Amino acid sequence: MIKLLWNTQNQNISNPNNLSYQDSVDYNWGVYHKNNSDKWILNILKKVQFKLIKNEQDLENEDTLIIVDSAIEKKKELYLKLKLICSKLFLIHLGDETGAFDLTKIYNNFSFVWRSFCSNRFFNNKKVSCLPIGYKSGVCLKKQENVRKYKWAFIGTPHKSSRHDILFQFSSIKPSFCHKTNKFNEKIIDTNRMSEILSSTEFVPCPNGFFHPETYRLYEALECECIPIVENAFRYYERLFPNNPFIKVDKWIEVKSMIKEWDREQIKKKGRV
Repeated sequence: MIKLLWNTQNQNISNPNNLSYQDSVDYNWGVYHKNNSDKWILNILKKVQFKLIKNEQDLENEDTLIIVDSAIEKKKELYLKLKLICSKLFLIHLGDETGAFDLTKIYNNFSFVWRSFCSNRFFNNKKVSCLPIGYKSGVCLKKQENVRKYKWAFIGTPHKSSRHDILFQFSSIKPSFCHKTNKFNEKIIDTNRMSEILSSTEFVPCPNGFFHPETYRLYEALECECIPIVENAFRYYERLFPNNPFIKVDKWIEVKSMIKEWDREQIKKKGRV
């Protein structure tokens, strides 16, 4: 039988009542992945018939297990145990945006690995496939009028010069929507409101993340049928999505006139045929 274990919120901590700073960070990220990535991952797996289990005690000998996990560098013993029980073991690895750890020995426990935040070392790895990080659970296209209210929208933290440049270059383009936060996942807009805003927006600039080119923003824009504009740094999206139709820029000023001047037919042709 194929079984699925979502394990990101379970950390291998010897003393859960006395968490170190890093343990606390890993735990909070694990909960974040469970709350915000579940619908995306389950949608990917919708054609797979599996039984959702709560922990490894629900496994039987020769089961095939798909485990969704994060902070995997701390869970080596768990994977060795699962490998002895299961006939096949697959990993969906969430997080690890910085790519700080050498995970080769851990990945070797699995028949195959799908991981988010890919880097050069994984694109040609026959045992690892790159998985888009997807949209936050709850973001979806809302019913809208024929003409969208906002020309562009930015929701997030304006860290790094690139994001400040977006706000500078596009500031004169109206109407627009901008919601700035001081920190990631702090004072954010709930997913229902975000869906309403994005479903009323034509263009969504998608700057690189803090460590990695990918952010949820791209996939949320696509889910709400906006036109995403991505930074062309490292040609990352050409490798992740060959022949993709995204608008790509090296400098945000390059698309300023496009956002201002494109008419309804041009936007419809590019974004929502």
